Amino acid sequence: MNEPISRYFAFIKRSIKGPFYPNDIAQLPEFSRNTLVCTEATLGQWRDAYLDDAFQTLLQSPVQSPVRAKPTPPREAAEDKAVRSLLEKAILKNSQLENEVKEMRRGYSREKKNFEEELKKKTAEAQALTEKLKRTSAAQAAQREHPSWEHLYKTVKKRSDEKLFEAAQGVAEKSEEILRLRGQIQNMVDTYEDSKRGLIEKTARERDKIGDEIKALKSELEEKEMAIKTMSDSIQSLLGKNEEFQHIMLDERRDYETQNTRFCEEIGKLKGEVKWKQQELDRLNLALSEALSKIKEFESLSASKTREQEETYGVIQAKIGILSGYFDNLESRLKYAFKKT
Repeated sequence: MNEPISRYFAFIKRSIKGPFYPNDIAQLPEFSRNTLVCTEATLGQWRDAYLDDAFQTLLQSPVQSPVRAKPTPPREAAEDKAVRSLLEKAILKNSQLENEVKEMRRGYSREKKNFEEELKKKTAEAQALTEKLKRTSAAQAAQREHPSWEHLYKTVKKRSDEKLFEAAQGVAEKSEEILRLRGQIQNMVDTYEDSKRGLIEKTARERDKIGDEIKALKSELEEKEMAIKTMSDSIQSLLGKNEEFQHIMLDERRDYETQNTRFCEEIGKLKGEVKWKQQELDRLNLALSEALSKIKEFESLSASKTREQEETYGVIQAKIGILSGYFDNLESRLKYAFKKT
């Protein structure tokens, strides 16, 4: 024997749809293999559609083109969870009330059916008595001179009147019972409507409360995002200034190294030049000392100088003066170079 197909609830677009059969749920928009479903008998035990055997064949069908569900942010997931719990409570309460109303309707249907059967029986009995009474009346009309037929007619008529009275009394009692059952059903329907209306209002209030909390969280999140954006801009500005400062420091360091290298080269050149000048100075000092020794020797050898010797002596003195000026200039240049270095 084939098992009856179960109906399912589906959680789509933050609302619970159903109960529907799997084929009807598969035709709903936004249905996918990740849609949460649960059977009517196990409400609250949600799971993905592709994990249920009833939806696997529908998902494997080429006609089905499910849309992959986008990942839900944590804030929307919390909101969906709250709405889902409220809707589950509403559906459970609604299903309980519907079961009670169905049970009362079944009881009312049984009572009505029994009453109609009793009424049919009473009506059939009344019709039979009426037919019998008619036949008795006809026979009494044919044989009015016989006294027993009149007595029989009165007896049958009395019994039929009693039966009709009992039937009418039973019909009145059943009518009162039906009215009472109708009043109870109406009271239960009114109670169901009131509870449903109260539940809807409570759900709306809770939804408004959740909406206000979500708005407050959104405003707080926007403020935090604005603060984070401001801090990011400040950090970016500081990073730019830091990079600019590093570029300036690198340029200054490069200029300093270039200048230092140039100064080192100039010092090396000056040291070489000073060394060469010192060697030249030593050579000139040696030549000067030799010339002075020769002059002293000439002066000691002859007291009287000839004109040629005097000219030679004048030339030597002029050269000595030039060399003295040259050495003084060289000494001042060396002092300036060392001072500059």
